[in-house]
Amino acid sequence: MKTKIHFLVCMLAASSLVNAQNYQWQWARQGGGNNGSSGIGFNETTDEMIRSVAVDNQNNYYYLTTVFGGTPQLDGQSVTHYHSRDLLLFSTDCQGNVRWSQTIGGYGDVENAWKLETDNNGGLYIMLNATNQANTSAPSTYIPIYFDTNVSLPVVNVAYNSPEPHPGINTAFLLKYNTSNGSLAWQKPLQGNVSYAVRSADNGVWCMDNAKNIHAVLGFAAGTHLDGLITVPSTFTNTFQYYLVKFNYNNGNMTPAPNPVLLPVTGTLASAVGGGKINMLYDEALNRYYIAGSRSASFLSPFPFSYNSVPFNNEGFMLAINAGNGNEIWRKEFSAPNTTAQDDKIFGLVKDNDSNIYLSGYYYRGTTATSVATFGNYSFPIPFNSGINPFVLKMNSSGEVQWAKIHEGLTATAPMGYRFMRGQLVLNGNELAFVKGAIGDKWGAFQMTRAQNDSADPLLVRLNKDTGEVIGTNEIQSNYGFQDELTAVAVDNDGNYVVGGLFHSQLFTDASDGVNTLVATGNNGKSQFFISKLAKSVCSQLSVEENASEVGIKVYPNPVKDILYVKSQNPIERYEIFSSVGQLVSSNTWKISTSSVDVSSLPKGVYYIKLFTAKHNVVEKFVKD
Repeated sequence: MKTKIHFLVCMLAASSLVNAQNYQWQWARQGGGNNGSSGIGFNETTDEMIRSVAVDNQNNYYYLTTVFGGTPQLDGQSVTHYHSRDLLLFSTDCQGNVRWSQTIGGYGDVENAWKLETDNNGGLYIMLNATNQANTSAPSTYIPIYFDTNVSLPVVNVAYNSPEPHPGINTAFLLKYNTSNGSLAWQKPLQGNVSYAVRSADNGVWCMDNAKNIHAVLGFAAGTHLDGLITVPSTFTNTFQYYLVKFNYNNGNMTPAPNPVLLPVTGTLASAVGGGKINMLYDEALNRYYIAGSRSASFLSPFPFSYNSVPFNNEGFMLAINAGNGNEIWRKEFSAPNTTAQDDKIFGLVKDNDSNIYLSGYYYRGTTATSVATFGNYSFPIPFNSGINPFVLKMNSSGEVQWAKIHEGLTATAPMGYRFMRGQLVLNGNELAFVKGAIGDKWGAFQMTRAQNDSADPLLVRLNKDTGEVIGTNEIQSNYGFQDELTAVAVDNDGNYVVGGLFHSQLFTDASDGVNTLVATGNNGKSQFFISKLAKSVCSQLSVEENASEVGIKVYPNPVKDILYVKSQNPIERYEIFSSVGQLVSSNTWKISTSSVDVSSLPKGVYYIKLFTAKHNVVEKFVKD
């Protein structure tokens, strides 16, 4: 039977059935190779997962992931690969349509990057650390590192044990890509001429300010670097000397003095850690940097790290330093009372316009009063389970904790001490969103329930940024027994969440989530990456803040089989109907009291109708049965 939409002008009789401000999973895409690493477990430094998500002012989305070989694909389309594991940059529009992809890779699986930033002027940036193994004395299969399909490092023509430098030996780069098509705009080698003996560098800690300039903490071995501005003494062969550096985003050149600033760091930051576990933030109002993270890549293996000859003694830490001279302002550490089992990770670090700071991650503690975790002078609540406890907290610029939130319990079916969550967070107006993997978490009044001995599923927790009150949770269901997580999150221009993560078998298995089930195939049980959008509206053309019931508009019934009615206090002048991924499927202009449109050719699914009166624009969601 044909479905018709009738527009009737009358008084509103009841409240709207659909609240357009509720978040819903809108679409999902997947990708990955089918080789994977050995075994069926998960290794966050090598296996496939979304590492970073960024959004530009055109509401296009950008993603960074690892990808394995063996016919790797993105949303069903093949992508370039160079060896068994590469880095993959790709972009979608706000409807989830893939715009382009770009592979960074070469022989040896030695490319590392963990963060993306856009300049809203056509540029996309990453800090890359990559080891070029192409040498004239090596087999021809040892291809060089490619930044894009047309640009690569040169093959090295000096012996492996030679002290002679060569540009193909460099490992640290700042790269800019064009957001329109993913091509390389420019590359900036951060090192000078280096030999094999001192080729290592540390360039994993960086951020971008509001003017879109790039700030980085860079560690170099012996030699002259940064366009000849610094010379690291010859004694630095197995360790790094660290500098605070600021770059112009247009050309990658360093901005005026004081730049670079020598930092009093002893030990190692990002390169020894791996896994992108050190974050950096610049507060322009205070001219201050924050560095937060973990001193270990895994469990029970913290590396030595001191600032101004004062060591950090515990694994999870945060450091505030003066941007002008590098002097320490304050520091905080997680304590480890009555235990040597330190496993404290800070994955999220953001700030608001009032210079408040928000952190997220997890810490490892018991359930007794003597094992309560502290962060600086703040004591966390006694946790509900022994082992890993996820947290979100708010601090002021003096480092004083304003509030902290941990999960409020686990279901009896959930294993204790789940460790493999990344726990990034992002600000969204007055909301703070925290993503992770979870099995049976309870956050506020929202309980996640899974079967006995199930593994983790992706979870997004939304909190009030001022109070820490849990506003809501949004979970993704998968099939039993597989570990699946959210690992990265961003907010788009409409206030919607763009997320990415990993999954192993099937995802979006709940028939009511409105998203087609994703199926990982041919990957030997290894993880593949996925992206999704959690939205209250569909892209910018549907982004309206007016509530239908408040302006006298009602849409019913919902779900609808034949006729969708629209009642309004004022005449409906026109309407537009969009699919669940933002595609315009029907529109017309109406200025009479009763009208209809035939949409019987549309398949069953979720749609959005945008209604225009002389005074108001509203969007309502409906389901066609």
